[in-house]
Amino acid sequence: MDLKGAKNDELNANIKKKIFEVIYPKKIPLFTNIENESTDTSLNKEITSLKRKRNKIRRRRRDNNDNIRKKIKLGFINRALNKKLNDILKQNGSKLYFDKFPQQFISNVTKKPNKKLLNMTLLEIFEIKELYPADDLNNFKHNLNVVKNKEIKENEQFNEILNNTYCKLFEKYINSKEFNIDEIID
Repeated sequence: MDLKGAKNDELNANIKKKIFEVIYPKKIPLFTNIENESTDTSLNKEITSLKRKRNKIRRRRRDNNDNIRKKIKLGFINRALNKKLNDILKQNGSKLYFDKFPQQFISNVTKKPNKKLLNMTLLEIFEIKELYPADDLNNFKHNLNVVKNKEIKENEQFNEILNNTYCKLFEKYINSKEFNIDEIID
């Protein structure tokens, strides 16, 4: 037992004995901590002024960016474009008219799906079944029948509009009187 006890004492002595000392370099922080600085009242005032202050008048939901984009898309597609297309059909004596696009399509203002539509022609957009909700495809079928109608295919003015890209039509709308008067002033 004495032999085991002596070995344990030597091991304990080796563990407790420091062979070398590690010196860590002093870190220079990127930003100084508030705790390190003296608690000066001017510093506290600066910190409280950096916090985000709430506006006393609450902004209405209709003034948020996503709602503004929805209003512009709604005004372009379902009001201006649909109205112009139906006016052209009426002038040519057609009995078929376009129905409006569904709310699901109008209210989607995210970049990814709308970016795909920008370079598509209006004719291709009318032929996309995914823009319409699955439970209500009546508007899709009706608009597709209007586009595929023989009278409408033969109309040059109408074909010119249908073969324009969504981006070009939207740009024309933004630069038009209808947008400046109807959308911006109202």
